[in-house]
Amino acid sequence: MKRLCSLVLALALCLGLCVPAGAAEFSDVPGAHTFHDAVVWCSGQSIVNGYEDNTFRPANTVSRSNFTVMLSRAFFAADIEKYKNPIYISSGTFWANYQAMMANQALNNTSFADDTDNVQEMSRSISRYDMAQLITNIMTSQGFPASSSDKSAAIAKITDYNNIPSQYRDAVANVYALGIITGYSDGSFSGEVTMNRGQAAVVIYRMMQYSGNSGGNITNPDPETPAEPETPSKPSQPDQTGKTLTNGKPVTEANILELLSELQAKYPEHTSFVNGYSAGNNSTDVRTAVRSYKDSNGLYCSTSAGCGGWAALVSDYIFGQTGFPARKIATADARPGDIGISVDGNGKLTHVFIVTSRAQHNDECQWTEFDTTDSSTTGPNNTYEIIWDGGNMDWDDPQPGDWTADIWTRYPN
Repeated sequence: MKRLCSLVLALALCLGLCVPAGAAEFSDVPGAHTFHDAVVWCSGQSIVNGYEDNTFRPANTVSRSNFTVMLSRAFFAADIEKYKNPIYISSGTFWANYQAMMANQALNNTSFADDTDNVQEMSRSISRYDMAQLITNIMTSQGFPASSSDKSAAIAKITDYNNIPSQYRDAVANVYALGIITGYSDGSFSGEVTMNRGQAAVVIYRMMQYSGNSGGNITNPDPETPAEPETPSKPSQPDQTGKTLTNGKPVTEANILELLSELQAKYPEHTSFVNGYSAGNNSTDVRTAVRSYKDSNGLYCSTSAGCGGWAALVSDYIFGQTGFPARKIATADARPGDIGISVDGNGKLTHVFIVTSRAQHNDECQWTEFDTTDSSTTGPNNTYEIIWDGGNMDWDDPQPGDWTADIWTRYPN
């Protein structure tokens, strides 16, 4: 396991967690502030601190590391102490906190479960999806999960429930039913939205209310509470008209094929692809698709190495790293540049590729085939061969071993 760079991690994270505020009250969280009680309580318990100027800055976004450390301090303080030994301390400032969370299986099923040794990934803002998963893991281990009937009632109220990635559905239903994280005024959960420091304090405070560890005579939160106060209004559907590809041209199949041709000239058939595509590692839109699956070993596919890394490189070459969010579509609707995830009969990821062309056929039944570009065939020194125009398989029918393909597109709606 790679060692964390303690200096970089400290610079990235210490301001939000490690600077003593000197007092439980903060100049920017007055008594009338909606987050006041939660912020003061969490600060008093040394779960999260303020800044040297006596501010808390509740609107600042909270990173994956920030929230992981807060939760470990709140629920696994004794375990943190167990891991405060020279080995773990030398690995990074907050490595003991991560170890405490992993030992209690609190990171299970989050999008960053395998990334605690990656400073860049852990410094990303945490989404409502991952926050819901962390909360559910801990509340379940503490003996406070929502009942099946309460979760069913919550599901009926979540207007975008069918759009929630399958790995997060139970967690979202659970936190919604408990009233720890609820929805927006239109009933949607909008799990891709990131959260801030004030909200992080509130959800931990609510968790403590349920578990009876808050030390006060406060009652359990009402599952019918509205969306978190001061949560920014749900972002409207982004206006994708006028969006352009990385070459400045409109988003059309012809222009995407042009970019694919450029890339093929740059990386001909059988070119060695070396692990470590840094741009793919930053490609949040590609990761949305790839990290919606795990393989048969329960691991996520990398977007910086192998087939996942090549797919990220190709997709980013066309669309850029962000701004074209991935969404799942019907296999028959696949177009050049779409991301393909081949899965086995149990829905486990087996391969990642990019669609390069598609053909529709009408025989006794309609079926679809498409060519692909991917990276496979491990070579020396952890390299992979790039393959163009692979595929030519009927993905609408079960494949050998019941393999099928899920298609994710980054084309605008």
